[in-house]
Amino acid sequence: MKPKTTLNLFKNFLAIELKKHLLLFLSFAYEKVSPKPSMLFLASILLLNSSITYSQSSSCKATIQVEKNRFTQSVPPEGTSYTIQISNTGSSNSTYTLSSSNVNSSCSNNDGSNVSGNVNLNISFSDASLNSISEISLSPGETASFLVNVKVPVGTTVSRWNCTEITATATACSSYKVSTILHTLVSDPNQE
Repeated sequence: MKPKTTLNLFKNFLAIELKKHLLLFLSFAYEKVSPKPSMLFLASILLLNSSITYSQSSSCKATIQVEKNRFTQSVPPEGTSYTIQISNTGSSNSTYTLSSSNVNSSCSNNDGSNVSGNVNLNISFSDASLNSISEISLSPGETASFLVNVKVPVGTTVSRWNCTEITATATACSSYKVSTILHTLVSDPNQE
């Protein structure tokens, strides 16, 4: 994993801000020259505005998937880990903030059981060396793996499911997110 590159984030920010200010300047300048906008002027504003949107969307693209599609596991009392791969498919360096949320009410259990009995589990993230992480920085085309560590809180009912959504949010484009759902069964140590 690469360290967060503030310079690249700053360059992207400056490019977007420059385009916004240019748009603002053009609209004020045109108001002073002519009370009725021409089609050429409106087209240039539309083109400039869509290039801002496109530059954000093309720079903030990613994929996230569970290694070997092993998105279902059972978890013993001592816990388990999922290996997740994230790839920057965008056109610029990007940092992705990692988060998790229990989505028990909106998922379906693999065995068809009712989700009303699902339990919440404790989730943390680490790199391959088991160092705690909360974000990953990647160059365009780069892929990295990280671990989703699952712990069972003391007193959790066994033989119950959990659905957890793992999300990576691009810091440069906070509305861009990729996610995957993990299905975890809390195993009964007395039946193993």
